[in-house]
Amino acid sequence: MTFLSVLLSLCFTFRLGHAVGLHGFHFRGLEEPEPSIKMNFENITEAWIEQPVDHFNPRDNRTWSMRYYENSGHFKKGGPILIMIGGEWAISRGFLESGVMFELACTHNAIMYYTEHRYYGKSRPTKDTSSRNLTYLSVDQALADLAYFIERKKKDEDLRNSRVIVFGGSYAGSMATWSRLKYPHLIQGALASSAPVFAKADFYGKETFEKSFLIRILSSSSSEEELLFLEYYEVVTESLRKHSQKCVDEVKAAFDAVEELLTVQNGPQKLKEYFNLCDVPNVESPNDVGHLMNILAEQFGGIVQYDKVQDGQTKIAACCENMTASYLGSPLQRLAYLMSTQMKCLKNNYEKFVKLYRNEEWDAQPDIMRQWFYQTCTEYGYYQTTNSKKSIFGSLFPLSYFTDICTDLYGDYYNSNFLNTRVERTNTMYGGLRPDLRNVIFTNGDVDPWHALSVLEDLNPSAVAIFINGSSHCRDLYRDSDTDSKDLVRARSQVRQIIGSWISS
Repeated sequence: MTFLSVLLSLCFTFRLGHAVGLHGFHFRGLEEPEPSIKMNFENITEAWIEQPVDHFNPRDNRTWSMRYYENSGHFKKGGPILIMIGGEWAISRGFLESGVMFELACTHNAIMYYTEHRYYGKSRPTKDTSSRNLTYLSVDQALADLAYFIERKKKDEDLRNSRVIVFGGSYAGSMATWSRLKYPHLIQGALASSAPVFAKADFYGKETFEKSFLIRILSSSSSEEELLFLEYYEVVTESLRKHSQKCVDEVKAAFDAVEELLTVQNGPQKLKEYFNLCDVPNVESPNDVGHLMNILAEQFGGIVQYDKVQDGQTKIAACCENMTASYLGSPLQRLAYLMSTQMKCLKNNYEKFVKLYRNEEWDAQPDIMRQWFYQTCTEYGYYQTTNSKKSIFGSLFPLSYFTDICTDLYGDYYNSNFLNTRVERTNTMYGGLRPDLRNVIFTNGDVDPWHALSVLEDLNPSAVAIFINGSSHCRDLYRDSDTDSKDLVRARSQVRQIIGSWISS
């Protein structure tokens, strides 16, 4: 029996596919919270509101219908308006049924909304997603959508004097920050959870920063806290190291083995068999090799980014148990097991990937990656490369791999020079790590790799940063559970107290 057949016969604990948010090619959006108690949610309704296609061109009178959800079940006249901002995903009812915003609505008799971001879910401003039409996909336009939405809702006599608090996680957390910055007359406060407000092309990059990014970890040789300056996959590495150094060593050995097989005769064919790849990696194509290595590394990024307790242990612990399990074979074979999937094969071909996401028709797209990658190519970058000298994930998906995707999907105009200009523009327009604002809470967890691009220290007495030890991406948006750390429960309590004071003032 071959190793592959043994692998496929095992009970698959790990799944590749819908892995991570604000990261990778297999996006699933924020995890929807489960209702905390059995309640009647008949007051939750789906609705639509007309928006301009282009808020900034008075000669363009085209409009489109933006979707949103509403929960008025707890509202009393004069109560606040609480808005969960949708990001790069299709919205649903979950955050109007449970979580921190829901709890605040119950306490303060608020009406709740969940707005859908243009070009995602059912909110489709244009007939297709051609590069020409994607011109209207920008955070500037999306923030204007939110402003128009609030203006129209406040025409209701019962809402005219209501205070507005916005909530957002991940990219939508950045939007919450920027909406408060840009429209302070409409929005009185914002919770920005795991919000990467600093745009950066190469996340890990070589440029100099206006501020260093840190992660707090305990030194193995000292009980004192060390400050390390880390970025995306470096944070992933340190989060794995908190479980064990052996886990980090075995992950590195596995990636070293993959890279070695890419250089020897019949090595690519062996990788196809080990990982059940759809295609033999084309070692003559740097992008094909980079695509494979990026897919493998993303598995670890997703596990760390969305770490939480499942079946009595954290996702990180389960991952590290797999990667250090000698009975599964070599580190390479353990990585293959971690990547195991019930799909026919793992899609790894770069040219096929590009062909798939060049499709401009709405109903022919498998997910939201054509839209989201356009935003990264034109506003943020956020590309998690292996340019770090500390990388344990090899060295084969540099920034050029990601910028080639931009030009291959949208045209030669969207090159690295254009990206750098647009990233600089985003930081200039929205303040990077030092936006000048009030009444904003920045929450971040030290496990979450995205905290490196967020605000980690108070900007002023009313724009505060809450750094949560042991917490991952956006976990503070959810309700308390028995498996949450004391630091996470304490952070949610602090958030409820601060936002309560905004509502009452």
